[in-house]
Amino acid sequence: MTQQHLLAILSGQARGPGPALVRGLLAALAPLYAWGAAAKNAFFDAGWLKASDLGRPAVSVGNLTTGGTGKTPMVAWVVHALAKAGHRPCVLLRGYKSQNGVSDEAQELHQRVGAVAQVAPHPDRVAEARRQLAAHPEITCFVLDDGFQHRRAKRDLDLVLVDATNPWGYGATLPRGLLREKKAGLRRADAVIVTRSDRVDAEALAQLGVEIQAITGRDPLALARHDWEGLAVWRDGAEDVAPLDALQTARVAVVCGIGNPAAFTAQARGCAQVVMVEPVADHAAWSPALFAGVVERALAAGATALLTTEKDFVKWRPLLAQLHLTLPVYRPLLAMQFPQGGEALATLLASHIPLSNPRTAS
Repeated sequence: MTQQHLLAILSGQARGPGPALVRGLLAALAPLYAWGAAAKNAFFDAGWLKASDLGRPAVSVGNLTTGGTGKTPMVAWVVHALAKAGHRPCVLLRGYKSQNGVSDEAQELHQRVGAVAQVAPHPDRVAEARRQLAAHPEITCFVLDDGFQHRRAKRDLDLVLVDATNPWGYGATLPRGLLREKKAGLRRADAVIVTRSDRVDAEALAQLGVEIQAITGRDPLALARHDWEGLAVWRDGAEDVAPLDALQTARVAVVCGIGNPAAFTAQARGCAQVVMVEPVADHAAWSPALFAGVVERALAAGATALLTTEKDFVKWRPLLAQLHLTLPVYRPLLAMQFPQGGEALATLLASHIPLSNPRTAS
């Protein structure tokens, strides 16, 4: 079963007795998952399980659901904001499903923030923080990528992202829906940021704000959107950049292995003629055979270019020379923008992760 088919089943778009049976079976398992998540949180809330101090101030960027809510652009924004304030940050991430021994998220984050921060993928982020401090005592703070449910690592600020296009993961916990825990878990957040706020209408956005306020007692701190500010282009082995309007005359095949392919595809349709859409599993391991098959289908559809994400492209790079690809490959240059609440977010970050802190003393 492909990820696209599974999402169609979870969302209810897939009809018929087969999908209905799958939904019923998954619904029967969901309470067990929800109970396990609730029990873990209860143990931490009661103090029976303890969070470990990382040795430096820490901010977590996370969410309630699996899949893409825009964590990577937000983590990059947080890191650059901290670096601009004088910090020397280190990003701790799990490094889920690596290819060639290197996590795809880690590669993407390194390209985004490697000039100003250490990027350290490891399943045990508490132990990795200690290793990083031993090797780089100049580190002044940590940023936990996807850290909301990783309560073993103590944090000074919890930022939680809610995707406006699918805020509650089809309304159920895993495996029936995409929620990692019940919506009430949002109360632990110090601030909620609504991402992809430009992808829904004003009424839906206002209703989401009401729901978040009802759960947390606070309005969302900020509204964010993922702007495509330009394009990175690979063509005949050379790298270049181009404006967004470079795609206006292109016939593109959209290929992506991310948690929210629908949002990426919708943005693609706004700036190019899309002739093929091929979402693959999130964190897909790109083999030469898989890549060659995608290229063959793109050419058959009349594509004159491929459009993908940075996370996928870092795994494509070693394959491009082997396959002698003739199509140019575009991927958007993303930037997190805040139509509302950007200054409030910056102020909150500075107040919780100050440059002068006793734990930064080496």
